[in-house]
Formats: sequence, C-alpha cells, structure tokens
Amino acid sequence: MDGYSGVRWSAISKYGAQGTQFIISMVMARLLAPEYFGLLGMAVVITGFVSIFRNLGFSQAIVQRKEVSERLLSTLFWVNLGMCLLIAMIVLAISPLAAWIYDDARVTPIVAALSLSFVFAGFTMIPGALLTRQMDFKRLAIREIGGIVVSGVTAISLAYLGWGVWALVISSLANSAAQMVLINIAKPFRPQMVYDSQGLSECLRFGLNLTGFGVFNYFSRNADNLIIGVFLGPIALGYYSLAYKLMLMPRDSVTGVVTRVLFPKFSRLQDDDETLTNLYLRACGAIAFITFPMMAGLAVLAEPFVRTVLGEKWLPAIPLIWLLAPVGAIQSIGSTSGQIFLAKGRSGWMFRLGILNGSVRILSFLLGIPWGVVGVASSYTIISFVLIPSNFWFMCKLVDGLTIKSILKTLQPYTTASLLMGSTVALGLRLVPANDFPAVALSTSIAIGVVSYALIVIKTRPPAIDDFWRMLPSGVARLPILRMLRVS
Repeated sequence: MDGYSGVRWSAISKYGAQGTQFIISMVMARLLAPEYFGLLGMAVVITGFVSIFRNLGFSQAIVQRKEVSERLLSTLFWVNLGMCLLIAMIVLAISPLAAWIYDDARVTPIVAALSLSFVFAGFTMIPGALLTRQMDFKRLAIREIGGIVVSGVTAISLAYLGWGVWALVISSLANSAAQMVLINIAKPFRPQMVYDSQGLSECLRFGLNLTGFGVFNYFSRNADNLIIGVFLGPIALGYYSLAYKLMLMPRDSVTGVVTRVLFPKFSRLQDDDETLTNLYLRACGAIAFITFPMMAGLAVLAEPFVRTVLGEKWLPAIPLIWLLAPVGAIQSIGSTSGQIFLAKGRSGWMFRLGILNGSVRILSFLLGIPWGVVGVASSYTIISFVLIPSNFWFMCKLVDGLTIKSILKTLQPYTTASLLMGSTVALGLRLVPANDFPAVALSTSIAIGVVSYALIVIKTRPPAIDDFWRMLPSGVARLPILRMLRVS
C-alpha cells in the first residue's frame, strides 16, 4: 500500500470513527448529566495511566524493526498477554483507592469494571502491529469503525434506559471487545510456544524508553484532570473534559491519520534524511491545511456551537474552548515529532524529554488551580506554546536539513489563511447574535468560514492542496470544486 493510499484508508478509519464518535458524544451529552462524564474521567485517569504498561512499546518496536521473525512475534505475544493479565488484576485490586483519591465511592466500581479492557488488549497488540507494519490501513479501518459503532449503540441504548454513568462504562468495554474480535478476524495470529531472548532484549531496550516516555507524558497530559477532579470536583471536570476533547479533535482526527502512516514510512526511510525531511515538511503542511482553520473556527464559534449542539447546561465550557483551541492547533503539529524520534530509534531522547515536559506541565497546572478551571486551562495554553518549540529543536538535531525555520515557513500560509478566515467568520457572527439565534448563527458562520477559506487557498494555492488532491479517490478528485484546488 503506497503512502497516499495509506493516508486515504487511515483517514477513512479515523474520520469514520471520529465522526461516529462525535455524533454519539453529542447524543450522550443530551441524555446524560455532565457529572457522569466527570466520574468516567476520574476513573480513566487511573486506568489510562496503567494502560501505558500494557505492551511495553512492543507494538512500535515491531513496526520500527527492519526484520521481524515469527519466533520473536510469538515471544512478544506471550510476554504482552501476561503483562495485560497482570495489569488487569492490579487495577482490580487498587480500585478501592480511587474512592480515597477523589473522596467519591462511585469511582471504585467504575475502575474495577474497566480492568476487563486490559484482558481484551492482550489479544489485539500483535495483529494490530502487523497490519500497521504492512501499512494495511483498510483492515485497521474496519476494526476501529466497527468498535465505535458497537460502542455507540451500547452507550445510547443504555443511556436511554437510564443507566447513567454505566452507559459510558459498558460502552467502553464493548468497544474494546469488538475491536479484539475484529482485529483477529482481519489478521489471525497463532503464537507458538517458543522464546527469542535476544529479540526480546532488543525490543525491551527500545520499548522501555518509550514506556518511560509514556508515563511522564501521561502524567503531563492527565495531571490537569486529576488536579481538577481532586480540587474542583466532577462538575468542573465535566466541563473541562468536554473542552479538552474538542481540543484533541485535530490531533486525533487529522494528525492521527497522517502520523499513523508516517511512522512505518519514516522507519523505512530512517537512513535517508533528505527524503525524510521533504516528507515530514509536506506532512506538516497537510496537517495544518485542515487543523488550523478547524481550530480557528471552533474558537470563534464556541458560543453558538455549545448553545446549539450541547445545550444551555454546557455554557461554562465556552471560555475553556476559547483557551484550548489554540493548543489544539499547535499540538496537531507538535505531536508529529514523536514519529521522527521513533523512526530514528531514539526512544531514549523521547523518555528524557517526557520527564522534562511532564514536570513542567504538572507544575503549571498546580499554579493555575487558585483561579479555578479557567486557570488550569490558561496554564495549559501558555506552557504548550513554550514546550513544543523546544521539542522541535531536539527533533531537528536528528535529521540533516530539517530546521525550525523550515517548519515555520511551511506552516506560514496556513496560519495566515486561518486567521483571515477566523476574522471573516467573527465579522459575520456579529450580524446574527449567537445568544438569540444560535442555530442560525452557527450554520451561517460555518458556511461563511468554508467559503472564505476555500477562496483564500484557491488564491494562494499552498502546496498541501496537491497532496490533499492526490490522497482522494479518483472519482471524488474529479469533482469540479476539488479540481479547482489542485496545484498543477
């Protein structure tokens, strides 16, 4: 599967899953109170942290290695399965501590139930890693979208029946179970009773650094949830979780599409810095082409979006969306640096940077807590714009020809176009007040944003348009409006 086809199927997978998940989330927001989302968020802080250890970086090691034997795969399967079962038992045993941490007994049974997801994960790692290594994103798409559909049907049905927070918990388990079944149908793997000590040792050296990075990165990215949950309670965390989820949309739905293909592609090009530099810059441009206007539009349209889609009970989330939208834009680019570190085999660098970034982020969240949830969100925004450029500096040291200046030059046209689009939408929003006619204001402003951004990129013709056009299926690419955007 070539790069463009890989991105296309990765996009189908991610956008199909994200689009379905977005619709499900909006329906669930209507059916359930913010407090239920906060309770699940409290539990996920604990289970999410423990999940870092469930594959010890073996999945990435399989993709990064130049050669992988059946003997090594079987060894990694048994070690990974044993680790997942151990983690499930540990989570079940420590679940009562959740009540003590949050001073809320309702969190304990939620954590205990979610421990089952680790058992499912033990049977998905090897097939998923092999499909990624082969860049077979078509079959990965079936797995992911299928899991979301099963999860969504479960969540909405149980929420409608009045199951409250358990609708969210059981739907999460349903997603994990469905993905386990689908991935093993797509890529059956039958492990042998063998042991490859040398291969395991090599994978552990690579994977443990990556796991160490995951630990500190997790703390830095979830310390805000833990701090808000402990000091401000589940309602404040519910508002913050919503804004945070919207902030992650570009990273998960756009950057995730591209970087998923970049890692195996970069791994094949790890000794060719010239090609690697060119591919990386083109990837950054393609990501910014979509994510920058997305987050600019979200920031401007936060009020009509919340009033129309979520309802009045979510109005306190609006200032949080304003603060976190810029972070979503810069993180959509910043999160690509990890693919370079991994492809170059420098998981140790990622580990050390994770320690630095995690420590600074946690300190910033604690400094923001006196100003409530808005203070934490403000701290997140400020520290993100400080740390991400430093990560770029270290990344550029690994690739000859790649510089921060070249990255900024690549991003400049998309930054300018997005700011112009955002200004146009803000002016249009003044014509239809969001608090009086939110649905009309939202739909009108989205139309203004799409048209204005399209006109700007048609006029300026940034390089990402050509890559975007080549990624599309041939039938779609022949549509007149898309042919106008192509750079000849």
